[in-house]
Amino acid sequence: MLLVLGCGNNLPPPGTCAVATGGQTVEVALVALPGGHASFDDLRYSPELERVVAAPHGTGRISLIDPDSLAVQSLTAPPGVESADASATTVYAADRDNDRIVAIDVASGATVASGRVPGTPDYVRFSPATSEVCVSLPATNRLEILDSRSLAAIGSMTLPAPPEGLTFDGERAYTNAYTRVIGIDVVRRLVVSQWDTGCGWPHGFPQVDDQYRIAFGGCFKHGGVGVMSMQGERRAGYEIGGNEAVLAYDPARHHLYLRGDGAGTLGIFAVCSNGQLGLIASVAISNDGHGASADDRGHVWVADATTGGVFRVTDPFPGTQ
Repeated sequence: MLLVLGCGNNLPPPGTCAVATGGQTVEVALVALPGGHASFDDLRYSPELERVVAAPHGTGRISLIDPDSLAVQSLTAPPGVESADASATTVYAADRDNDRIVAIDVASGATVASGRVPGTPDYVRFSPATSEVCVSLPATNRLEILDSRSLAAIGSMTLPAPPEGLTFDGERAYTNAYTRVIGIDVVRRLVVSQWDTGCGWPHGFPQVDDQYRIAFGGCFKHGGVGVMSMQGERRAGYEIGGNEAVLAYDPARHHLYLRGDGAGTLGIFAVCSNGQLGLIASVAISNDGHGASADDRGHVWVADATTGGVFRVTDPFPGTQ
């Protein structure tokens, strides 16, 4: 494992993807959250709840941010929570200190269920297609599947490698496993695809563009990202600098958002239908923040560990056709 971690990326060139721009200005707003300076390992926009779900480590709070007004609702949570997601009514949080998932009612703020998992939970996600809760357990190469009401275990999946990151897209889930992005049919609970990213070691949450039939996998080094077709061809790559890649994606605009932890810029990329990339803008942000997520309203959200808050970055650029 140490040998693999020492390897660099083997990414193809970015190619060319041109988008006509007209001098638009990228707006950046910092949303303060309760708890002050805190590290992040996850950030998630929930389309079902229509809120950004932020769970800074050690604060004992989960913040729900309105993407338009920037109003913040704060929920009490165990201090060991570092990953969270939500349905339309409930927040699901991974308590890594106690190897459990807790369910918090959004309306009342009360904890309504708690379920143990067989190991330290890495990331938790709600599956809209099945109304289940899925938890990644890297130590045992598996995904644990829980009932969304009781949080009782109702199934599991063994993967070919430790899962890194967890992204849901309809009836598919995606995770990194070594140098590959793995696609999972969440209804049948089967691995249905594997695509090599070109990364020496993976990092972050894979992203997908169903219309263009391409996928994106983040790298552990140099803020790298690999772009693959869903037939398995490597289409493009880019290294934005810094360390671990943090990705988000807007499928309506076909825009990729990329940062490398430790570097103070966020790249906004146009993505063409052939999977090639074009850098539209580099946005100055803080150099410490381990999480990003795009909403469905033209914003990308980036964690800011220096304040324990979250940046809302408004993307003003046209999408690709």
